[in-house]
Amino acid sequence: MKKILFAFMVLQVTSLAVFGQIESQQFIKKHLVRASASIVSGYMYKSNIKNVHLNGNLEYYIDNKVSIRGDYNILLGSDGLTDQYMGLKDDHNVMLGAVFHIQTKGYFDPYIILQPGIGYTSSYIELPSTMIANGESNKKYYEGVLSPVGSAGIGFNYYFQRFAHLFMETRYMYGQHLSKAPSPISLEELRITFGLGFNVFVIKDKKKPA
Repeated sequence: MKKILFAFMVLQVTSLAVFGQIESQQFIKKHLVRASASIVSGYMYKSNIKNVHLNGNLEYYIDNKVSIRGDYNILLGSDGLTDQYMGLKDDHNVMLGAVFHIQTKGYFDPYIILQPGIGYTSSYIELPSTMIANGESNKKYYEGVLSPVGSAGIGFNYYFQRFAHLFMETRYMYGQHLSKAPSPISLEELRITFGLGFNVFVIKDKKKPA
């Protein structure tokens, strides 16, 4: 998993360099709205837990260099246990923050994203069969809690036509699961995603008189 994440980040940086060199006219500008939904692969490296998330986001460009973006993530599945036999049951979060765009002369839109947010998380402990009595469940679930989270990442959009674009993103999630569990899981996670998004200019620029 670590090798896959590293290869993905190398691919992303290489794409930034290649696309940035071949373009001649900037596409993005003020009043652009973009949205996308995608499957996200995540790896909690401190806990050795692999996750799959569903992400939806909406973004508004307030000018050529800065936009405001909101994200909603739902945990679809989680695999793995910590050294203390802790597993993740829920990890859903809402984030809102700023995206800083690196200007290019074309349809390529590299960016850096910073987002604070709040997450709903819950966990369980899974004990080996040798540690439980006959007939008892080997899992004990702990009540879900709200936990503050933060995120930073890099990515790019490529606006290959008027109403659609491709995107690729790598981000780091930070947070601590504020649970009463005996060994709360660290929410630090590397996430990667890519896919197809949609875009539209909601306000057209006024034409200057000749």
